[in-house]
Amino acid sequence: MELADDVYDRILELSEKGDVLAESEQFSAALIEYQQALDLLPSPKLDWEAATWLYTAMGDAYFSLEDLPNAMDAYQQALKAPDGIGNPYIWFCIGQVYFGWEQLDKAKEHFMRAYMLDGEDIFEDQPSEYFELIRGEISNR
Repeated sequence: MELADDVYDRILELSEKGDVLAESEQFSAALIEYQQALDLLPSPKLDWEAATWLYTAMGDAYFSLEDLPNAMDAYQQALKAPDGIGNPYIWFCIGQVYFGWEQLDKAKEHFMRAYMLDGEDIFEDQPSEYFELIRGEISNR
């Protein structure tokens, strides 16, 4: 099942515009672009590959705004979308949200899932506390 070319092109255009806004730390404006792109997906939205990256981008924007509940909602949707479960970045991001909520057992579980899919690379350029949380689990294997 594929999107019509014009719809797909418009989704890409809006997503790229959102990415540019996010890179310049205009996260609220980026969210508007991502939502407009998401609105173009036919229902059920979670059946489309674009939903995976759109929800992930929305989660990142919400996380940057320190809106952890909405970040979690977006990441959970991304996880349900095509290839979401196999995406280490999504698991890592959910771990970050749990870490922010100081739910360290859940953070550890999600960081471990990310680690199992991508190894230590996913933790590069991230706060060292994230990897430290799972270091004991890794050395016990």
